[in-house]
Amino acid sequence: DKESKSLTRNSEDNMEIVCVKVDIEEPKILQSPERLQDEDMKTADEDGPVGNNRQSLATVFRLAALLGQKNMNLSDLSEEEREPHVQELNSCYWFANESRSVPPISDDEMVNLLINGIRDVILKEIQESPFFSLITDKPVRVSDQTHLPVFVRYVGESAPKVELMGFLPFDENYNVDRQASNLAKTLTEDWGLPMSQCRGQAFMHLGLGFQSLKKMSLNFLKTYPLCVVTPSESCGLAYWLASSVPCPSVAKMLDITEDLLLFFDESPCLEEQLAQAVDGLLNVPREALEEFPETCCSKWKKREDFFDILADTLDGVLSCLDAVSSSDTGAKSVHAQVLSTALRNMDFIVTLVILRNACSPLRNCSTVFRCGNPADILCEIEKIPSIMETLEKMLENVNTLHSAWFEQAFQLATKIAPEQVCFSEEANSYDSPEIYYRENLSIPLLKSLVDEMKYCFSDSHLKGLSVLALLPSCNPQPILPESTDKPFSLYLTDLPDPDAAEQEIITWASVWREKYQDVAPPTSIAEALAHPESKSHPIVALLLRLVAVLPSVSMECDLMKTTLNDIRDLFKNTVCRGSRVSHVMLRSHCTTLEKLPQVIDKCMEVDPDSSPCLSQVMEALQRLKLDTRDHGVKPAEATGASGSSEAEELAAGLAKPNKNEIKPAVAPGPRTAVSFYEPQLREEILKELWDSQFFTVITEQAVDIDGELYVPLCIRFLNKEDIQCEETLAFIPFTEDLVDLAESIETALSEKWGLNMEYCRGQALLSVGEVGACMRAVSVAIAKKYPQAVRTLSSALSLNVWLAKSSPAAEAADGSALIGRLLHWLTEDAERQNKLEEMIVYVSQQEDRQGSDLSDRLVKNWEKSHDMHEIMVEILEAVMLSLNELKAEGSPSDRQQAAHFLDSIRTFEFVLSTVVQKNVLSITKRLSQSLQGKPLDMLLSVNTLPDVKAALDKLKSDLDVHHKSWFEEAVTLASKLHVSMLHSTLLEPLSEFYKESISMKVVEHTIAEIEDLFSEKVLDTLRCLEIVPYAMSKVETSILSGLVFRLYKEDLPDHTSLHSEMKAWKEKWLDPLAGYLPSTVLDTLKASQIRSFSNIETLLRLQVILPFSRRESTFRQGKRSLQEFLQQEKRSLTDLHPL
Repeated sequence: DKESKSLTRNSEDNMEIVCVKVDIEEPKILQSPERLQDEDMKTADEDGPVGNNRQSLATVFRLAALLGQKNMNLSDLSEEEREPHVQELNSCYWFANESRSVPPISDDEMVNLLINGIRDVILKEIQESPFFSLITDKPVRVSDQTHLPVFVRYVGESAPKVELMGFLPFDENYNVDRQASNLAKTLTEDWGLPMSQCRGQAFMHLGLGFQSLKKMSLNFLKTYPLCVVTPSESCGLAYWLASSVPCPSVAKMLDITEDLLLFFDESPCLEEQLAQAVDGLLNVPREALEEFPETCCSKWKKREDFFDILADTLDGVLSCLDAVSSSDTGAKSVHAQVLSTALRNMDFIVTLVILRNACSPLRNCSTVFRCGNPADILCEIEKIPSIMETLEKMLENVNTLHSAWFEQAFQLATKIAPEQVCFSEEANSYDSPEIYYRENLSIPLLKSLVDEMKYCFSDSHLKGLSVLALLPSCNPQPILPESTDKPFSLYLTDLPDPDAAEQEIITWASVWREKYQDVAPPTSIAEALAHPESKSHPIVALLLRLVAVLPSVSMECDLMKTTLNDIRDLFKNTVCRGSRVSHVMLRSHCTTLEKLPQVIDKCMEVDPDSSPCLSQVMEALQRLKLDTRDHGVKPAEATGASGSSEAEELAAGLAKPNKNEIKPAVAPGPRTAVSFYEPQLREEILKELWDSQFFTVITEQAVDIDGELYVPLCIRFLNKEDIQCEETLAFIPFTEDLVDLAESIETALSEKWGLNMEYCRGQALLSVGEVGACMRAVSVAIAKKYPQAVRTLSSALSLNVWLAKSSPAAEAADGSALIGRLLHWLTEDAERQNKLEEMIVYVSQQEDRQGSDLSDRLVKNWEKSHDMHEIMVEILEAVMLSLNELKAEGSPSDRQQAAHFLDSIRTFEFVLSTVVQKNVLSITKRLSQSLQGKPLDMLLSVNTLPDVKAALDKLKSDLDVHHKSWFEEAVTLASKLHVSMLHSTLLEPLSEFYKESISMKVVEHTIAEIEDLFSEKVLDTLRCLEIVPYAMSKVETSILSGLVFRLYKEDLPDHTSLHSEMKAWKEKWLDPLAGYLPSTVLDTLKASQIRSFSNIETLLRLQVILPFSRRESTFRQGKRSLQEFLQQEKRSLTDLHPL
């Protein structure tokens, strides 16, 4: 064994590769420095066994990874296979006490040990293969850092396979040479990849920022000449090559098209519309299209014929986008508008058309390498030299060709967007836009294509591909004695017996020609390697294993593309504590996580001393949500009862938008007002109402009853015991006929309940959305008819919550309602609140800040919150982490609810609207707090109103600057939380759309609502709160008598004595010996000798029933609770009584 390892090491030094036999028992696996430091773990000091369990854990993890790679259970293995593994577990030594000199194993370290175990098993499989290739794909952004996903491709048993090896940290602005060296060091030293066995490398380098990848690739090629550079078959060749073009306009165009594909991919309906538009605009008969194995749209999604299809069908794609933007609402509509504008941009169209023409020689080659069969690839290999020659000639004749290309682009632009045909300032700075695009696009593009073709299709690569000729379906030919072109010439050093190769190939060819002439031959490498003949032709099998690892050769089941899509989906859906890249790495190897518990159970069985340590491991996995119960569970599956009707109903219910927030559907036919109460009970309530005399009207949020919308009609009054009361008198059928709606409300109050509307002293509305807009108009009509019924804010909501929920910007209003429901759900249950507080502390520790302050700001009644959006921005990460864990805990309905909430808040629109509301409502925060306070606070708020209005006006005038700041804040937060966003190219136009649709609407609504809610009459009413003794002692004015007289002259029992009464009232309470000063309206009403001040008593009784008056501790809800009725799962008219 030592000699074998020595021979391998010496051969690497001499750049000679010795064939590694499949039956090697202990392959040399390079280990990371961290693992090397832990080699000597089984030590004991004089006092007894003290050490750490890292090496033993590594053994457990490796076995789990081995079972995971084979997708087998321990019990599935034969006794002979299982026994060595059991012995290995039994040989582990477990320390009961951790050494003081070695810190305990943290969660992060345990995750890294598990990842190292997975890598070790992959490395062992590579040694058995014995060749592999390296592939990187598009970078991913995690917490403002770029990471490159690295895959290895090798042959496991008989089929090619692709495994995620890990993520390389990457910095586009770092020194090229130094970063190339660091990347190579990570691959070879930290991860232990044996580059002497690497036979292919495909690194997607996107423009100038990725030159270090190319540098590393060339360094590998220099040291290991057989490590040939190839493109990856994960996308079409033209798309792969275009990705590396160092032209900003090309990179921008590719980003836009990537967002375009993601946009249509989100909805099967949109995808179908796109497919119809794409297929219908191509000059291919429908019959021919139906014979294709896949639609042009699906080929486009796989980046085949990419630029051709997009250019030919741009008109149809735009029609789809325009249809969505005009018929849809919210984020989908905005995204469609942004994409439509970007696709009509002249720079995009010119870049697309020039790319299409420049890549035309690659057209067939692009499709063949992505999904062609081996015979097609062999044919295409012969054309590669001529393709390169064509590209070079195109570069020589670029002046002539470019003129024609530019004319095509101009015609296409004129066709799809004649009003938008204008060039950038930079293009106009040249003698002509045509010259600008020739110098900055066509010439650099063609140069890059020529260079990349030479780079990706070297002679060595082409020789390697020629091995495909050995496949039975390619009709392998015997090698002629005089032939100099032998398919195995590149790999002579890899063959165990090069001299026998020629004869074996001749035998192989004759076997398929003579023995199997009447049988369909294997068409793929996997089928050929699995065939019995491969075992009797080991050299041919080895050559097929070599060509199977080349990244340019398409794999069965589109494995590379599927793997890439799985990784991208994992990144999109992974919310976790700790390192996100580590979680994605482990989740991509989910079978290892599935097998780990059984390996741990077995280890505990054979060695009980392992129980303490391994129990901690399982607890850590559960804490990190890496145990098999949570892995890969989608929201619909998280309940464990996705097939049950109960879960389906719940999912359907959660998916329904709030009836108050959408345009209501009103059924035809007459509907009548209904009530909680039968006639006898109404008579009892009427007596209380008549004793009160004055009342105010509050229309609550519209409610669904038997599928129809009704508006709850409530009144506030003061009963004869001086208790604030609120009663729900009726449910008014909602109609968009405003006159009819206003009459129904007035009829219910005056005729059905016998109330005199002349005594109505205020009104408030709580409906939002389109229902709210109708109720607002009705409120105006009622106030016009009854001037004393002035509209005010309702104390049921804080000012800031009302401003947020009533916003005409749908994203802002819906987001606010969602925040309210979410925070209420999280804090109404003690366990859920504990989970949230735990996550707040965790996130705070990660960011080195205090979390206790945030936890203290969690309240129960979020309807009264003044900084709900500010808190939400602060704790959003903790909320996401909490929901991610809660979706796997508790009852099925709770899990479903958590999953629904998590999906709802992980959108950029939610993040942006929350940030905008946070910043705008910070101006009204103090006003909102004051209005929920005692009379003195409310009285003082009147003085702050001018400053609030001035600040809001200033905000509107400087909105461009403020919105830019808010948008950047939202982008930073969304990026940190891994919320999907459009590429940076489209963020600027998206920002402009949201400035108008969210920021401007939120600011204008806040200004208008403040103006409407705080009319001069309402302000005067608030000023009358000076009558409360404690407020009077702090703010004494000389205008109080005049205000009261002007506002309530008709309501006062003896207005002629008001002045003298007010004087006596002030003397009574401003006397230094007065003692206790009542601070609320109700306390004042209970003061001694109040009956001696009849006018003031009346004023106090009027104040306490106004909708903005705070609910005192003695506040009494109606005889039947409206809230309980609203919380019923189903509301029916049979539970109510006609009025």
